[in-house]
Amino acid sequence: MKYIAVDFICQLESPAVFSPYKGSMLRGALGTSLRRSVCMTHKRECGGCMLQATCMFPRLFGACAAPAGGGTTPLLPPPFCIEPPHDRKTAYDEGERFSFGLKLFSHATEYLPYFVHAFMLAGRHGLGKRAEPGQGRFRLVDIRQGGNSLYDAATETLHSPQVEELPLPSLQPTGETALLACDLLTPLRFKADNRLAARLDFPTLMRLIIRRIKSLCALDGLSFQLPQEEFSRLFALAADIVIEEDSLRWEDWSRYSGRQQTVMQLGGLVGRIVYRGAVAAFAEYLAFASLAHIGKQSSFGLGALDLHGMPA
Repeated sequence: MKYIAVDFICQLESPAVFSPYKGSMLRGALGTSLRRSVCMTHKRECGGCMLQATCMFPRLFGACAAPAGGGTTPLLPPPFCIEPPHDRKTAYDEGERFSFGLKLFSHATEYLPYFVHAFMLAGRHGLGKRAEPGQGRFRLVDIRQGGNSLYDAATETLHSPQVEELPLPSLQPTGETALLACDLLTPLRFKADNRLAARLDFPTLMRLIIRRIKSLCALDGLSFQLPQEEFSRLFALAADIVIEEDSLRWEDWSRYSGRQQTVMQLGGLVGRIVYRGAVAAFAEYLAFASLAHIGKQSSFGLGALDLHGMPA
């Protein structure tokens, strides 16, 4: 699966007031600016538009509303993930900088220039809660991939990024018993028994990772299906991994949806959980999750996790 991860570095040209969690703000600004850039009919909704099948906007931003096939095939996920800064800072002065990450998957890797242009438009319009017109304006200072700069701010030139291949994970040799710390950096939302869940045992974590792999593979028209023998072995091993420490908590936050004209509650689990068992067998699955996020609303940056081993 094709994959790009870049960081946007921005400098404010006027004071700004941002929400403590900035993922919703950035995703909203992206959607508004991207639609403004590419929409030819200026309709409020894409449904029923004669250009929907060929328009770039639903393909890049509204893919979550496009079915992956007939019958009960699940909906395609958005092919991107915004990673907002993890600080809770809200007040910014003119001249201050802020940064955020952007991850693109599958066909979206071909359209980085459109994401860049959309955020440039957002900068001219302004971000955040504006008490006065013109607040929250910013300009792109740099776009970086790893240690390399991809953007010349003086000429507004974007250099081609390095497209990586995100390999599909497989089960590894079991190994010795060890501890694995999982830090949920942004709210993780998922359902169990048709309701939002608040317990994250290891088999549940693996189900979420596999669900994410399946949804991203669907962007390429692929079906990720483990052989029955490996599937049974994976969950037999996962069932033997126990929770050593659980400091997870529920964190509520809300966002206003301009499209739906309503306030949405998007709380989820944050904090740390530590597992004990043969965690090394799942190393490739865990690495995939740390890159791609898991759970609902990943395009907002939800479901970000940091995983690392600990002394047993």
